[in-house]
Amino acid sequence: MLTQTKLEILIEKILPHALRSGLEFPHIHFELVDTADIYALASYHGLPVRYAHWSFGKNFGRLKTAYDYRMSQIYELVINTRPFYAFIDRTSTDAQALLIIAHVLAHVDYFSHSRLFAGTRTDILHQMAQHSHRISEVRRTFGQNQVESLLDAAMTLEDHVGRPTTGKKLGQDSTDILGFIALNSPILADWERQILLMVRDESRYFWPQRLSKINNEGYATFWHTRLIRELSLGTAMTWEIASLNSKLLTIRPPQLNPYALGARIYESLYRQRGTNRVIEARNLLDDAGLIRVGLTDDVIRQCHLDVFREHDSSFSSPDGEPEQIKQQLLQDVDNGGVPHLCVNPISRARKTLVIDHRYDGRDLDFYELPWVLKAISQRLWGNLVQIHTLKQGVPHIAGHNGSRWTDEVV
Repeated sequence: MLTQTKLEILIEKILPHALRSGLEFPHIHFELVDTADIYALASYHGLPVRYAHWSFGKNFGRLKTAYDYRMSQIYELVINTRPFYAFIDRTSTDAQALLIIAHVLAHVDYFSHSRLFAGTRTDILHQMAQHSHRISEVRRTFGQNQVESLLDAAMTLEDHVGRPTTGKKLGQDSTDILGFIALNSPILADWERQILLMVRDESRYFWPQRLSKINNEGYATFWHTRLIRELSLGTAMTWEIASLNSKLLTIRPPQLNPYALGARIYESLYRQRGTNRVIEARNLLDDAGLIRVGLTDDVIRQCHLDVFREHDSSFSSPDGEPEQIKQQLLQDVDNGGVPHLCVNPISRARKTLVIDHRYDGRDLDFYELPWVLKAISQRLWGNLVQIHTLKQGVPHIAGHNGSRWTDEVV
């Protein structure tokens, strides 16, 4: 089991190699936590001071069950704040901790230099603590049910809060559906609008992470592999680190392993133009950009990528050509994997909230859609909510007025 003293020794062992490699990172506060604690942190998306909500408890149950049945394991969590915080499971062995530390250093370097995180609030813990305190006050004043129903409805739109990188202010970005409702809903009280904007602010903090899962994890995996190779380690520790790294890079189709894919792409970029190309990709690219410039036929083969379809008995298309695979992967990561939705301008002059869906060949989930539109209509808008989309290529207008669901072919 790790102790703080042992952790500091391991940090000092890897730190000079990281600095010589060109990695740059501000101060990192390393914290050892119990296994249950790291899963509790993960259930709050790494931010333990967030407001209370039942969905975080659901996250904890799902993550802890996966760990208990040895389906997955969380070794570390990094919070992009100042100072940076890195939480490490104290049950990690010395060998595991050495790899984890190298991985954390690369994550912090990535957060510090990627353009995607240039506008991210570095005092996010303080902001979320304020949100939690304010929401607790509102619960006492207006009741648990009122607050929970508001949060439930708001969180159906937490992926549709505009793009922080655009620099647009509240009310200027048509993709900021939650912000539009907070400003224009005819039924919300001031305290309800405030809570919607809190949910919006927190969701915008997480947005760059959605755009860079493959890039960020791949970059960290690329560097921890290189740094560990530079160390003089005993046979037992070398073997244990290799075993953990192999587990991290295991590919189980049809699941996509972002660690493996990202690391292979970065290795390919390094072979092409050295460290400068790696740094350029770190600084400028999101997942889609990384795939466009770095997904070669060799990487596709190494990562066993293919086009998988549910209706195929083998779950795999037998004729997935490299370009087809690349285009499918680009579609999957586009916009963080979130459907492109925006507020139709006519919503400003009507009682009806009209949302447009930019169709890319993938249908919206028409099983969940009635419940989502009902929650928005009943709790956030107070009137008819419509979404214009395509279903199997056919134009549809789906809507809910709070009591009745409609789905009309146009």
